[in-house]
Amino acid sequence: MPENSATVEITALREAWLSAVEAADAERLSSLVTKDVVVVHGDGRCIRGRDEFKADFQRAFVSFRIEQKVLDPLVTIRGNWAFEIAKVESTLSPTCGGETKRAITTTLVALRRQSDGVWRVARVVGLLD
Repeated sequence: MPENSATVEITALREAWLSAVEAADAERLSSLVTKDVVVVHGDGRCIRGRDEFKADFQRAFVSFRIEQKVLDPLVTIRGNWAFEIAKVESTLSPTCGGETKRAITTTLVALRRQSDGVWRVARVVGLLD
């Protein structure tokens, strides 16, 4: 598969992620990650596996309306792995009132091409700026 095709697919995956977050759709979001996904949040909290990932987002979506923007992503592809580093701007608006929070993180995402050729998110590390 040519690298340009992979870049287009990875961009589409990023857009699907942002769309699922905006829709508060944890089920759709969990379909974009590998079964063994690992997420390290900016506060050091670690999520392991698709089920824990989905539950984490379900909890978040009950408490917050989340909007995310990915700024200036840089993607490097090496075989069946791709790595994206970008600034992510997140806005969390409490669903039951309260102060809206805004966070900017430098985020490293490792994506792995599956045996069926589909790219999925395998690792995410967010570092608060």
